[in-house]
Order: sequence, then structure tokens, then C-alpha cells
Amino acid sequence: MGRREGRDSERVGGYRVTHVLIVDDDEAIRETLRFTLEDAGYTVEEERDGLAALQRLRQSQVPMVVLLDLMMPGLDGAGVLGAIAGDGKLLKRYAFVLITASNRTLTLAFANLLSSLSVPVINKPWDVELLLKAVASAARRIDGIDDSDSDPVLTG
Repeated sequence: MGRREGRDSERVGGYRVTHVLIVDDDEAIRETLRFTLEDAGYTVEEERDGLAALQRLRQSQVPMVVLLDLMMPGLDGAGVLGAIAGDGKLLKRYAFVLITASNRTLTLAFANLLSSLSVPVINKPWDVELLLKAVASAARRIDGIDDSDSDPVLTG
């Protein structure tokens, strides 16, 4: 698990949420995302599956953006979001961006969950600028900055 320390008091792009948790079972994807986000000034943590991520989110008090892979063995991204949806404290502390390589159509129930949680969807392979924009937008939501003019579903 990778982690870069030291940006707790800094602002990135004018907002205070600077922590990102990457949840993906593919080590190369996590590494690429980590380098991209660290270069943009974020403190990055990693988990390789949904269950470990859910445990970390329940234990952590640090607000953060969570980049969440949809398809993982065990508890997948949909399972993590379903568990988070019922916990108001976690919903205030974290904002999510769903990343997927799948070109399957999302079920109506899952699409409604994504909409209700304001979770944008980024397709792999992603456009770096679009990814960073989605992370910044998610950080603004945690900070309480109105970001209502942004599109909740993005593609890369």
C-alpha cells in the first residue's frame, strides 16, 4: 500500500480535502493513479479490494475522495457504495468517483444509487484531465462548495 505524507494543512486547487483513497485490485492501475494524483498535490492511500476499503473508511476520520473500481473480486465497487449509502456520517466524510473498464450498461437501481450519491463514472482508460477534474469536484463536495453545475456522470 502506497502513501505519501505531509499535505494535511495544504490546499490543493483552493480546497482543503487533499487525501485520495484508490481502491482497485490491479496494482498497475493503483500505481498509475497514485503517481498522477501525487503529482497533482494529493496525499494518496491505496487498498486492493472493497472490503479492506470499507474497513478503512469506517475507521478513518480523514475526509477524502475515494477512487473506486467497479469490478473487483470479493466486495466490488457497487457493494462498497451500497454499504456507504446507509451511513450518513460516512457520506459526509467521503466523496466517490467510480472507475470502470466495463462497457456493460449499469442497472437502473445502481445508476440511481450513483445519482443519489453524486458519484461520477470514469471509464478506463481515463483522460488525466477528466480524472483530475472529477477528483477536484468530489473534494469540493466534501468541502461543502456548491458544484451543482458539474455533470455527475463523466466518461474518459
